[in-house]
Amino acid sequence: MLDDHFVRAVEAIYASGVEENRLTEALEASSRLLGACGATLEVYDKSAQKHVEFCAAGLPPIPCAEYLDHFAALNPRIAPILRQRPGEVGWDHQFLDEQAMLRDPFYSEFLADLGLRYFVSVVLEQTPDHLAVVAMQRTPGQGHVDRHDISMMQRLCPHFQRAHDLRTRLKAAGDRNSSLENALDLLADGVALLGAGGKVIYANETLRSLATRGREFRFARDGVEFFDPDARSRFAAALNGAQRFHEPSAALCAADFAVPREQGLPAYTVSVRPLVRGQAQASRHPEAVAMLLIHDPLDRKLAASRMLQELFGLTNAEAHLVHALGTGMTAGAYARGRRVSITTVYTHLRRTREKTGWKSVTELTRRFNELNVSLRAN
Repeated sequence: MLDDHFVRAVEAIYASGVEENRLTEALEASSRLLGACGATLEVYDKSAQKHVEFCAAGLPPIPCAEYLDHFAALNPRIAPILRQRPGEVGWDHQFLDEQAMLRDPFYSEFLADLGLRYFVSVVLEQTPDHLAVVAMQRTPGQGHVDRHDISMMQRLCPHFQRAHDLRTRLKAAGDRNSSLENALDLLADGVALLGAGGKVIYANETLRSLATRGREFRFARDGVEFFDPDARSRFAAALNGAQRFHEPSAALCAADFAVPREQGLPAYTVSVRPLVRGQAQASRHPEAVAMLLIHDPLDRKLAASRMLQELFGLTNAEAHLVHALGTGMTAGAYARGRRVSITTVYTHLRRTREKTGWKSVTELTRRFNELNVSLRAN
């Protein structure tokens, strides 16, 4: 059941990258996954010292004026988060114990009036200009987060980061001097613009590279062809829904789905979206009616895996295991996918810890994702 909730949360997160109005849905799904009462996404302009984006789901109305006037400067969470790097997770007991929280006005007055108490957050973006953070909010009854909650935030982080990046680039495509295709060319995910009937009229370099592998999908004469029958059927239904988006009688259908891969590799995440008016106007291809996005969780991490081998002398098997854990795969799922015993996996994991000095799977995953984020930024 937990895996089902995780998949639904990830699908909702990627949907929010293509359609900003789906962000609330992504936050709600993530909040349910972590057993929280609600969630927030905040993007803060450091130079202007104000929010440029704020979205909340599942929470009571937040009195922003009261917060900014009286409590923002007193919020003890802000300073630690400003020191964090992208991919780092934060929680209350990192910097305050329960007695200190009782004495703190932010906790004892502002949060108490809202029925809130605890949080767990992850930094999506940390630059000299901007800070972007996703946070899950918890009531006193739900209690402080545990190691499982922290680990789950680490698993969700790369998905939130990619959706945030995509959403930011698509917004930039609305500028008069920028086309939609120019924005899509910069994405690390595979993207195509589709015409009537699913004909591919534009595909970025990432998608062309994924298609040449020829194992899960390919470019055919009439468009994109998925080899898995279920994926092929779901793609056809999603494309039909996108093409009929403007028809009042059109029925809603699922537009996000996973495409399984061989050898236990993480599935592709596929999204199909109609081109809304602003996006279509920004495109050099006015005949485009839909956008296809295919996310491969492995691509950005391969370079980090190779660097781990060089830095710590990991074997291919050890680096592959770190790579899989960094994408959110469990040790058990990895063993089943690779058709090896769980003992063999734990042996690789023990040797990896000895070589890197990282003491736990949580630290290993965090360090790997930090390396991956730094490579992505460069």
